[in-house]
Amino acid sequence: MQEVLLILFGLTGLWLGTELVIKGAVNIAEYYKLSQVFVGLAILSIGTDLPEIIIAINASLHNAIGNTDTSGIIIGNAIGSSFSQISIVLGTTGLVGYLTLKKRHLFEDGVMLLGSVLLVILLGFDGNITRIDGIVLIVVYLIYYFRLFHQERIGKKIKKEFSKHIRKDIIYLIIGIIIIIFTSELVVDNSISFAENFGIKQSFVGIIILGLGTSLPELALALNGVRKKASGLSVGNLIGSNIFDMLIPVGMGATISELEIEKNLILFDLPFLFILSFIVLFFFYKKKGLQKIEAAVLVGIFVLYTTLKVLGI
Repeated sequence: MQEVLLILFGLTGLWLGTELVIKGAVNIAEYYKLSQVFVGLAILSIGTDLPEIIIAINASLHNAIGNTDTSGIIIGNAIGSSFSQISIVLGTTGLVGYLTLKKRHLFEDGVMLLGSVLLVILLGFDGNITRIDGIVLIVVYLIYYFRLFHQERIGKKIKKEFSKHIRKDIIYLIIGIIIIIFTSELVVDNSISFAENFGIKQSFVGIIILGLGTSLPELALALNGVRKKASGLSVGNLIGSNIFDMLIPVGMGATISELEIEKNLILFDLPFLFILSFIVLFFFYKKKGLQKIEAAVLVGIFVLYTTLKVLGI
């Protein structure tokens, strides 16, 4: 029971740290007049995914230095976070407000969304994600990320004069990152202990507990985006976060220490995530926006998936 309380405390710290990072990042982006979708895809996706990346680095160091294999936590958290974001988070946000996505982003970023899941399946099909595989995942994301910067014409926009307000936002970023690093240690250590003490697979802890817990920043941001009538920011953040989750935490974790991937994740969880991602893109394409009934379907899919995992599938 102590492990559960410490995990919850750690997740709260991750949420608080992420809020500070997001606050700083959004203020900086607004100051330089960057587009909503770009902010969501390229800035907030990384800000809200800091818990996942720090957990992955922390867990992989345990893997490399200690004698405990933490592959299940790293990969499970990436899958669980991705699944939660485009099912329960997107669905809940869609029930509250109307979400749309421009056709250009639907096709370009949608292909990247599907491709990132497919790439992890292909690289992990032999049961391992090696250091070379990890580097491949990171390079693919960097190519995608630089393309986003090129399309936004960042070079012209950041010439604006540096102000005192930006200095304050940078302080928010630094404090937030420090909090995230500290609390991630609590989450990783106690997740490992919880899995060992109760005989539960690490991947289950990663998918259900950490995956949902580390998706709380995305939920808060998505709901806030709808409230402020900035749906592009909400959708962009969720799609960008899923692309990031598949490529960077898994890629960096594997680069530090080779990861073992359970067969059921390759045969069930990742294909399920791929199909869900396709369904989400189809919903946006069909009527150029997420309808209330479709949002409810996404919430239902999350309930179904969680039930199947609890039943041991």
